[in-house]
Amino acid sequence: MGEQRIPEYRVMLTTDIEAYSNRNDAEQRALQAGLADVLNAAADVAELDRGRWLLQVGGDSVSAILPAGSDLARLMDRFVQELDAELGSYNRRRADEAWTRMRLRLAVHVGPVFLDGSTGWPGQHVVLPVRLRDSKPIRTALGILRSADLAVIVSSNVYRDYITQGPGNPRPTEFRAVLAEGKGKSYTGYLLVPGFDVHSVSALDKYDVQDAASTGTVAEHSPGSGGSMTPEAAGGVPSAPPVSAGRDVIFGDAHRVSGGGSVYRAGRDITLPADNRAGTSDG
Repeated sequence: MGEQRIPEYRVMLTTDIEAYSNRNDAEQRALQAGLADVLNAAADVAELDRGRWLLQVGGDSVSAILPAGSDLARLMDRFVQELDAELGSYNRRRADEAWTRMRLRLAVHVGPVFLDGSTGWPGQHVVLPVRLRDSKPIRTALGILRSADLAVIVSSNVYRDYITQGPGNPRPTEFRAVLAEGKGKSYTGYLLVPGFDVHSVSALDKYDVQDAASTGTVAEHSPGSGGSMTPEAAGGVPSAPPVSAGRDVIFGDAHRVSGGGSVYRAGRDITLPADNRAGTSDG
């Protein structure tokens, strides 16, 4: 009987250049060099040790698994800020004839992954950020906000266990919950465009998550499942107990039923008297 492999709890990111296939050969070559430069520069400033990243490169895209113990809060705060700044600088230079504007979609996820696949990294947690990166909501946001150079989408794991746990930037209110669909599956993602108000983009209304309990969200297991490392061991913060939005009743000084998101962005709240605990309906 073969030895059972144990996944490792890691931070994952993946990025892709908008409209890369529409550029000529010289422009694509310049864009590839530019992508490597802006990622390296942002990682250096954020002290994320890019030399230890595990990489899969696809020309206009880069997928990375960061080293164990990487600081996800630093990635979301300093790295995202610096990446946006580096893109702005690159897009202002126009230094050579092959220059062409570079705009990026970036997705971030955290979870248990297998690092010993024969031809790559197997598992749904590696697939998830790619689905978010290529989803319609983030493409729509970047298409509407033409002055933006960067659009970011994070998984529920990242939003729940890191973004909402603050302090730090970006703040939870800067993100918009969206439904991302791909390959027959649906995922809840949290969308951010640095420097822009994504809540004001009406074209995103059709992707809003009205009730996360009914969206069929998949591949968003609680950290530590399947023999993975805990968030604490990976250098993160402890996650809250899993809550089924729209179904769980939280009793205490305030009694709430939350639908359409975490308790930080509840779609609806009701207050129940203490003697109504028994027989509570999930709606």
